[in-house]
Amino acid sequence: KQWYQRRVRGINLSARISMAKAGGSKTLWPRDPSKPLKFRMAVPTRQAFPTPPLGPSLGSKGINAPKFCKEFNERTKHYKEGYPMSLDLYVYEDRSYKWEMYYPITSHFIKLAAGINKGGSYKGSEWVGTINMKQVYHIAKSKVENDPRLSHMPLKQMCMLIMDQCDSMGVAVVKH
Repeated sequence: KQWYQRRVRGINLSARISMAKAGGSKTLWPRDPSKPLKFRMAVPTRQAFPTPPLGPSLGSKGINAPKFCKEFNERTKHYKEGYPMSLDLYVYEDRSYKWEMYYPITSHFIKLAAGINKGGSYKGSEWVGTINMKQVYHIAKSKVENDPRLSHMPLKQMCMLIMDQCDSMGVAVVKH
């Protein structure tokens, strides 16, 4: 068969191309106005200011940036300054919003444990630091205990995910 007649995920490729040209299921609009738009971002604790890059990205979504920054800084005052907090922002049609804050992102803890400022540029060929299995275990345990999105995940699986992330950041995981 020709390459364009092969079936890919239940729909042949020529049908996929015509769906993409027509807008198909990949378009965002029109959408259900009763459902909010969801945005995911990482904002440093106690350092949210209505200046770029955060201010314009909130303003383009119709959110009052100074009010959001004040609210975010108030909710993160018990964290150490500068931890990048993961949050989900839900914006409704009437420009109201709600947001859910989660535990700091894993790459931050890996960089702290390895004592580096930045991960490697080339995955698998450039090693910029090392951490041991005990540190991986502590990062995984804190993520599973404190992040509600990961509470269902077994600790062994979380350790494997962190080791994969270490590999992609250029941080070697050693036994001791």
